[in-house]
Amino acid sequence: MITIKRLSECTLQDAVVAWNKGFEGYYFNMTTTVDLFTRRLILEGLSPVLSVIAYDGDRPVGLIVNGIRKINGKKVSWNGGTGVDPEYRGKGVGKKLIDTVLAIYEEEDVEIATLEAVKENVTAISLYEKVGYKIVDELVHLQLTDELSTDAFISEENQLTFKRGIPIEAAQVPFYKAMVPWQTQWNNARDGESIIALDEYKGIVGYAIFKRMFNEEGKLQSISLFQCEAEPSHKEKEAIVKGLLKMVFGQTNLNVARTAANISVSNNILQGLLKKAGFNVKAEQVFMIK
Repeated sequence: MITIKRLSECTLQDAVVAWNKGFEGYYFNMTTTVDLFTRRLILEGLSPVLSVIAYDGDRPVGLIVNGIRKINGKKVSWNGGTGVDPEYRGKGVGKKLIDTVLAIYEEEDVEIATLEAVKENVTAISLYEKVGYKIVDELVHLQLTDELSTDAFISEENQLTFKRGIPIEAAQVPFYKAMVPWQTQWNNARDGESIIALDEYKGIVGYAIFKRMFNEEGKLQSISLFQCEAEPSHKEKEAIVKGLLKMVFGQTNLNVARTAANISVSNNILQGLLKKAGFNVKAEQVFMIK
């Protein structure tokens, strides 16, 4: 018989077993360890009290990890990963996990529930739709592993200046996009950086949020872009985005992985500039809200 327990009542080892089996054969390599899983919970703001594990007897066979935060005055939840052991897929385990999680959301007075699902995973998307989630956006994950071209993101616009800072500063920009996939919110880049674009009158006309990852020797390994936006009514949006991308990715001699995570397909300017610079689509997802 399948039973559901909160992760806070279980061992981390059981959580890791459920995670690794649940994401077996997934679209990305999601294999983890107790140390890495613990780090994920902390860095991504995921709560053991809000997360659940499914058991068949003593065997962990599935899980959902969750977080909750306030956005624009509303309590918003996000699903940080749903996985079911391949031997138990199609047997109702996923539905039991989701029903339990939705009950937890209700207990916690969650007003908006969000999640992302791989676009090709039609079975999961169908299940989420059956319990009330709706697709509100489509997302692409773009990556460049080769060197960046020396002429990438070159703009004729020379009246912009840029201010480096921390992610919370971008979140205070009037046109900051708060209701986006949880991984791209400023909260999930707390050890990251921000760039604010200013016009000749020192007015804010754009922002970017990104994170640089270093190895133990202090060598830069990767640069990940989370958000990059120009002021919506500005007539030179492309020049602004180009300037921001130049600030984030512009050192062409760096041999690092460059990524742009969960970019909305509606952001044509950003998508177009990244693809022109050689970024390729690594994955496609849908953003769902209940």
